[in-house]
Amino acid sequence: MSKILKREGIAPRIRAEIALRDKALSGDIVMVIDPETVAPVPTAAAWTRNVKISLQTAAGEVHNWLDHAYATTASIANDSTAGTATIPSTTLTLVNGEATIVVSGDAAAWLDTETDTLTIGNITVLGYTVTGGTSVETFTAL
Repeated sequence: MSKILKREGIAPRIRAEIALRDKALSGDIVMVIDPETVAPVPTAAAWTRNVKISLQTAAGEVHNWLDHAYATTASIANDSTAGTATIPSTTLTLVNGEATIVVSGDAAAWLDTETDTLTIGNITVLGYTVTGGTSVETFTAL
């Protein structure tokens, strides 16, 4: 913990940010992807879904001090026989420790059990490897 936190006259908001950065400097950084899974009904219409990525402490505090773009970190794949899923960029751009990636599917037959998978690769923050993950959409008939 920074010794500065014990000094008088530091505003509570600044004190909280210093404490949060101290956690990052000790490696307390995890990537949270929401949603990890989603199961809409099959469709032939175009669709979109938002996936939120945030860097947090193990206790769930967002590392809101982090603004950074990680090139070629995001990718999309699908197993649809007719449809194609896309993302606007392979760059993960974090602003205030968070990013939203819009996954889109074209107007085609997205059938029962077909999936699209957004993958976020590992990133390095302050010399620590932060493990990425996936968000999987599986079209599921009722």
